[in-house]
Amino acid sequence: MIDNIENVRRAFEQLGGLSVPVVHIAGSKGKGTTATVLAKIIQMNGDTVGLFTSPAILRNEEMIQVNGEMIASEDLERLSERVRAVDETLTEFEVLTLAALQYFEERACDMVVLECGWGGRTDATNVVDKKALTILTHVELEHTEILGSTLGEIARNKLGICRPGVPLLTVATQSQEVFEELTREGLVPVLAPAQELGHHHPESVGLAVMAADLLGYSMDSVVQEGVAALVLPGRFEFVPFGPHTLLLEGAHTFDSLSYFLLRVQECQREHLLPEPFFAIHILKDKAPELWKLFPQARTVWVPLSDERAGVKPAAIGSAAVLDLLEDLAREKEAQLWVFAGSFKLVAEVKRVLESRHFDF
Repeated sequence: MIDNIENVRRAFEQLGGLSVPVVHIAGSKGKGTTATVLAKIIQMNGDTVGLFTSPAILRNEEMIQVNGEMIASEDLERLSERVRAVDETLTEFEVLTLAALQYFEERACDMVVLECGWGGRTDATNVVDKKALTILTHVELEHTEILGSTLGEIARNKLGICRPGVPLLTVATQSQEVFEELTREGLVPVLAPAQELGHHHPESVGLAVMAADLLGYSMDSVVQEGVAALVLPGRFEFVPFGPHTLLLEGAHTFDSLSYFLLRVQECQREHLLPEPFFAIHILKDKAPELWKLFPQARTVWVPLSDERAGVKPAAIGSAAVLDLLEDLAREKEAQLWVFAGSFKLVAEVKRVLESRHFDF
């Protein structure tokens, strides 16, 4: 996904490219929320919008949507086969990216909102040059073995999505190191203030609303209500479980988890929910101290079978998702269980809920 950009570009050109204008989003956190909220605003303004986000939680079809509807499995397979016929060496992410771009062209989208994978400059999504707007969400230290060891180096990689004459939008709260990198690159961004709307992160909402304004889309009261009610899978997602409530959250950085936990407290008070228990997993390539944000006495670690799985801190116990849910199903008094720290944990909860029947 990182070193293959020229091969991806050649395949993209052989497949016919993309005539639709693109909003391209890079950053360390909030990309998916910014992309999804912006796509919702565009859709509610009457335009047909293609949305590409990653990673998928359960199935790749989730990554490719037009007006909020996932691509059909047969369309994804058809377009993926077309990509592989052009270059069979491409990775899964590269194939999915090119399949998505073909799909948006087929569906005659008015606008495409495109979320980067890990980086920016050499990300498969960066084969697109016809951009209406670029967005840099908050930059934090991540994937340092690939993107760079400092915030400046990481920002430089992500700013590779920028194009001459195309506006750049970013958050006003970027670190000084990132702003210095913007200056070195000769970029003068538009700064988006945070904005409260629903349970979405204010920085992401602020970016989406400002982006919509720059693109000429209206943000009237009907659109605001639609965005506030928007439910993003794995992002402050409530799931009823008999008399209990599950809350699923894929946030995995210090800032995003800190904000999420504040939201949990507010929601608990507002809706008179029980004091929450927490089931967490932090992947090994994320900040190892993130688990300390959670109340130790009410938190358990969920082991995952994955090459990126993290290591359980010695101070907390562990339990598998299935065991937790089976035990919870036997409880008569309503409880609130929060599963947080990784989209892979969110995916495991969803898999168990889909595959098992629970008696209450």
